[in-house]
Amino acid sequence: MKIIFRTDGNVRIGSGHVIRCLTLAEALKNSGATVIFIARKHVGNINHLITKRGFRVVELSQPEPPEFSNFIENNDETGYISWLGVDVMQDVAETIYAIGKEKPDWLIVDHYSLGENWEIALRPYVRNIMVVDDLANRIHECDILLDQNWFANMETRYTDLLQKKCTKLLGPKYALLRPEFAEVRKIRKVRNDRVNRVFVYFGNSDIHNFTGMTLMALSEPVLTHLFVDVIIGDANIHLTEIQKLAQSREHTRLHIQVRDIASIMSRADLAIGAGGATTWERMCLDLESHIIISADNQREVNEQLANHGYITLIGFAESINIGDISTHLRKRIFENNYRVKEFVPICDGLGVKRVIDNLIFQSESAEKKITENV
Repeated sequence: MKIIFRTDGNVRIGSGHVIRCLTLAEALKNSGATVIFIARKHVGNINHLITKRGFRVVELSQPEPPEFSNFIENNDETGYISWLGVDVMQDVAETIYAIGKEKPDWLIVDHYSLGENWEIALRPYVRNIMVVDDLANRIHECDILLDQNWFANMETRYTDLLQKKCTKLLGPKYALLRPEFAEVRKIRKVRNDRVNRVFVYFGNSDIHNFTGMTLMALSEPVLTHLFVDVIIGDANIHLTEIQKLAQSREHTRLHIQVRDIASIMSRADLAIGAGGATTWERMCLDLESHIIISADNQREVNEQLANHGYITLIGFAESINIGDISTHLRKRIFENNYRVKEFVPICDGLGVKRVIDNLIFQSESAEKKITENV
């Protein structure tokens, strides 16, 4: 199979879309597929992470100056079209050219700026389309839709946004986690209510520097006994400050751009982080999660998870401060105001396999229909 991914990442968009696509791409490559990425050359892009993993990246043109983005943003009803950086039809034309003459078996799209019009325009140039989404805020024209997030109403969120023929892969059972999470899950730590080790990770970018704020909170005298593992990306704009904070605090290890997150995470008793894709990694390892919501698209899913007892919310990006984090941690650790929720695991780390099985099945079914009609 030939697979093409269309996704972007930068400081504004974050790294989550690219990272989860890379996880699926590596599994597809290991199964024998040819994989190519198409990504725009945004300022501060993370396309180097894709090439570092051994994949070819076809870069689309760099967006025009900010005034053009401002024009898009002022005419953007969804709140995400400006993330594309160019007009949608320009992206269509550039993507078609990047795909070339050979039709890929699958075009996998993970981008909040792209929807039905873009997908319809790409239809003649690909055999099948899979969309990765979690907003449920626009119509899609695709063969498979993957939304790995948990919502109380996840079975009905896309009712009016997809054609009936579309296969829906919904919920954390399809979460795109690297294979080591399923392996570490088998030997994961048995935890109680006591906290000795803390895992801190707010994504590779963390533009708000919640990593630094959390380290400062954990540096208070009453919390310095805790062992802390901190993970950041190598492009983090607060890297130098975080390095100094980690060096000045005892029992602290800073990990930069690591891939073996699962084993580091498995040693922890408590995690502090953002509410993105790492949510399902923590849940796979039954790790108690305390979350700061740092983006609007994380709000709904994390509020629902908190309301159902799967995570604990510390606060929201626009109003959180070091004192809030410190107070929250002291209450949890010294007042033991947290009780592990007894529930059936909703993420087992085998999502990638389930997604690939669906891609192969649907691709073979489509090929069979073409053969029968010849």
